[in-house]
Amino acid sequence: MTRGYFKVFTIIVFLLTAGVIGALVFLPGDFFSSKNRETQRTKVVIPQGMGAGDESIRSAYREDTQSLRITLEEDEIPVAVLTRDFEGDSFEGQVIAYRKLQDIDSPIYITYAEYNVGQDSYSRRWNASTAATKPGTLILYSEDLIGDGGICVLVSGMNGAGEQTLTAFRKINDQDEPFTKIAEFFIEGSIAVEEPEYGRRAQGRSLGIATYGRDYSSSNIMDQIEVNYTYNPVNGLYEQSRMIKIPGTQIEQMRVRELLNGDPERFEKFIDGLWYQEDGSLRKYVYFNTNTRELIFYNDNSEEMFVWQNTTPTRLGILINSWNVSLTKLRRTVNVELVSLESIRLRVLQDAYLRTGPSVIWDGSYTRLPATEPVTDNQKTNSYIDDRFTGQDGTITFNKDGSYRIDLLSGPSELSRTGQYVFFILDVHQLLELRNEKGNGETERETFIVNQTDETLTLSHVRIGTRGIQDLHEAPIVLQISR
Repeated sequence: MTRGYFKVFTIIVFLLTAGVIGALVFLPGDFFSSKNRETQRTKVVIPQGMGAGDESIRSAYREDTQSLRITLEEDEIPVAVLTRDFEGDSFEGQVIAYRKLQDIDSPIYITYAEYNVGQDSYSRRWNASTAATKPGTLILYSEDLIGDGGICVLVSGMNGAGEQTLTAFRKINDQDEPFTKIAEFFIEGSIAVEEPEYGRRAQGRSLGIATYGRDYSSSNIMDQIEVNYTYNPVNGLYEQSRMIKIPGTQIEQMRVRELLNGDPERFEKFIDGLWYQEDGSLRKYVYFNTNTRELIFYNDNSEEMFVWQNTTPTRLGILINSWNVSLTKLRRTVNVELVSLESIRLRVLQDAYLRTGPSVIWDGSYTRLPATEPVTDNQKTNSYIDDRFTGQDGTITFNKDGSYRIDLLSGPSELSRTGQYVFFILDVHQLLELRNEKGNGETERETFIVNQTDETLTLSHVRIGTRGIQDLHEAPIVLQISR
């Protein structure tokens, strides 16, 4: 008898266990519930006191400070963090840019934190100074400058004299000095690093670096001198290879001085709006929205939205620091220069390690789009809509102002959620991002691939990371439009 009861008990336990496992595997996450959601936390570092945006950005700074793998000294304030596998051992290291608390005008330094397998901890191995001094202008990124598949760390920014700076370090196999400086530039103008051609770059071909400064031998303030630098493998340094004089556009000098008087707000007002670049039969567009503090880059195949973090005046325009609204670890620095009263020149810097495929080259000259010229629908995805959809468990309402609201089928309740949303394109996919501001200052983000018909909206939950779009393998959410 006891053995019979034991068999029955065993069968019941087995069935219950199998049922729980099946529910976890096959049931979709509850789209209309705020529980059990993955929070994608931002990784943007904003220096304190730089006036760089809203509380959500500042919370990202606090969080990234907490994510440092080492503890800095009491007088060292982190400015930016670059995390990746530097040693090729599958363990992530960190290059941390920091400044001294007591010496505002001192150079920004970088330090290298390496993982020690034996001690199961991170240790600080190396420090170096850079040419930049202004934390709010800094961008820290990586690139294979040499063409040998190795890693170079680049620190771009500005110094106290208003010059743009670039310091480049190469990763080497040296226990005492893991990095060596291969280039450092500072100029009252701009600096551009050659953009590699995806999949077409020859092994061992290094990328060129160019500086653009004023031609003081000319009376035209717009005339420039371009100096090109190439890598010398013999001494391991970038050296000058040629110099070119570039005649500038003859613009009314009084108007030029008004725009380039060091007031970034005046130049922002000048570039506010839509600009385009002819690229064969296609056009590339850049939209500067000074009201919402957003930058939008788009063409026929992609749309990239960036939060306009801060602006710094330069000799021929402004330097804009920004970060991607979806891949928030991706920072982009945009150097905007005046060419004429109807054209500007862009030079863009961003981390090559975060690219997910062939990148669009946004550098070059752009012309202001006349207000009478319309932009066709296939040139830009509608970022915001005005519709209401109903699903199995509730409704979601999208408003034209970029806000959304999720309610149960029974109507508004304490389980209702509100936030901001945006539709955008990445690679060939249309995506939807929902952003929910929590009470503790954190931002909860969810991203979905969108498949849309006239009557339905199908959402598949994904994650966007440094390796591109990753499917979370949840059952799709099918929503019907409410008439």
